[in-house]
This record gives sequence, structure tokens and C-alpha cells, in this order.
Amino acid sequence: MTAAPDLAAGQRWLALHPPPGRVVLCAVTGSHLYGFPSPDSDLDLKGIHLVATRQLLGLRPDTRVHDSVGFLDGLECDLTTNEAGDALRLLMGGNGNMLERIGSPWQLVAGPEVDELAVLARGAVSRRFARHYGGFFRGRCAEHERQPSAKALLYSWRVALTGIHLLRTGELVTDLAVLADAYRYPLLHQLIAVKAHGTEKCAPPDDLDRALRAQWPALAEALVEAEDHSPLPDEAANGATIQDWLVRVRLADLDR
Repeated sequence: MTAAPDLAAGQRWLALHPPPGRVVLCAVTGSHLYGFPSPDSDLDLKGIHLVATRQLLGLRPDTRVHDSVGFLDGLECDLTTNEAGDALRLLMGGNGNMLERIGSPWQLVAGPEVDELAVLARGAVSRRFARHYGGFFRGRCAEHERQPSAKALLYSWRVALTGIHLLRTGELVTDLAVLADAYRYPLLHQLIAVKAHGTEKCAPPDDLDRALRAQWPALAEALVEAEDHSPLPDEAANGATIQDWLVRVRLADLDR
């Protein structure tokens, strides 16, 4: 794992631009979570907020997504939070972004609910995540073909290897350096170094670019194979537990 991102700055941004309702989880994701931030990387903040239960019972609609982007002392901060009900439905449906924010080691909010969500997320891992990681992989490949950059190439490999590992083992690993060693792709360390000493939009060396692109078909095949032979259940095995947790938290919110 790379050096810790500026968590204090993230907490300040969250305090200045709070979502409607109570924040139950907010994490640093993006390049910091994936192990290849560059000096000009933004602070990618992703979280879960809980709209007041009384608001859900009333006439005013709930705010499902909250976004806030801007600069704090020269550091770009990009905050997105999802309302807890939607967040958990996305998790159960196989949304890797939700799984990764819950599983991120860089958490801005402390409390028992963060730990409880981590347990729920691990229990919700299923074959449904194959669609997310396969689609994300294809999208990043297409992005890199349109406008080659070290970042897009890194993202293509990171999302593929995270998906393959998750489907094979049920374990979420997001750090590309760790995955590169586990799956024996030493060239990825060279690409990580290019971005670490460059910028968000820097281009990879041509020979390194060609070598890593040439292995995309094998990655795509490995993703399909990982899904076909995955020991994971077809869908989240703990749906009832997740619903019970959400109802309990919403009912407790009535007494706040």
C-alpha cells in the first residue's frame, strides 16, 4: 500500500460540504486506493449517508446522491456519497465501487457502523460482481485506446486483476502492486513508477504500452474463466441480514 493520503484534508472537505443526513462511511478511493497516485492526483472521496428516517416517512423526497467537487488549499477533492438504501442495493447487485469504498483502509469516519458495513460487504460478495469488473475493464481499455495515458492503462489492469482475484477467492484486493506480485506481472511495477513520478495525464513509454496492451485479451479471458469457475454464490448470501441492519439503523435514527 502506498503512503497514506491526506485524510485530514478529506475530513475538512467533508465537513465543509456535508451530504444531507448523517455520514455513516466515507473513504478515500481512486489512485490512492489502487496504489498508483501521482503528485497531482485528486482526493477521491466516496461514502454512504443516511437520510433522516422522518424525512423518508414524510413528503420530501430523499437525496440519493450527493456530489461536491472543488479545491482545498490547492488539492482537488471529489466527494460522492450515496444514501444508505441505494448503497446497499448497489452492493447486493454487484457494484464494485460500493464494495471498494466500504473495504477501503482509508476511512474518514469512525464508529461501529463502519465495521458492521465491512462485515456486510464481505458477506455480499457474489458472482454478480463479474459484470462490474468486466464492464469497467472494457471501458478503461477503450479509454486508453482513445487517449493513451499511464493512468488509463493502470486502471485497466487494476480493475481486471481485482475482479479476477475477487471472483476466484472472494477477497477484495485493490492495490495493483500487490496484485502484480501475486499474479506475476512485473512490468506493472514499471508502469506504476511512471505515474508515481509523472502526472495524471502522462503517457507510458511506447514499448511498455505495447507489452501491456498485448496482454489485454488474456486478461479478458481470465475474467471470464474466473466467473465460470468461481466458488462464490450467484447472488449475495446475506440479503436478509443487510435488510435487518438497515431497518435497525433507520429505527435508531428516529431517536436521535
